[in-house]
Amino acid sequence: MTKVESKTVEIDSKAEKIFDFLKDFTHFSLLLPDKVENWKATQDKCSFTIKGLTDFGMKISETTPYTSIIITNDEEVKMPIKFTFNWDFSNISDNKTKVIAVFNLDMNPMMATMVKKPLKAFIDVLVDKLKEKIETDI
Repeated sequence: MTKVESKTVEIDSKAEKIFDFLKDFTHFSLLLPDKVENWKATQDKCSFTIKGLTDFGMKISETTPYTSIIITNDEEVKMPIKFTFNWDFSNISDNKTKVIAVFNLDMNPMMATMVKKPLKAFIDVLVDKLKEKIETDI
């Protein structure tokens, strides 16, 4: 299993607001970098292509209110890898929350070395844009 973690960000907001935003894939379009094409989303599923990588299909499989959201492969989108993608939140104070995104990928080591760097860059953009979006919408 290959683990790819985003940087940790501190967001000036309650965990509830961040959780409510992220538990709906239709909001993700506000976070995506330019490298994403063919974005389609419902509340609990999405699919897209990352230029230079592959097609992705994701679905929300488990939520723990205000603590975590676990996203897995959407079997309807054929992908060469299986993964889990977790959003983890922890309160720092009443109006400050620490957030990290983590991909766990089931792939061979050679493929992992090719995917790790662009995937880290992708999820770092997600957490940066999440911070920006949540803090400017207060």
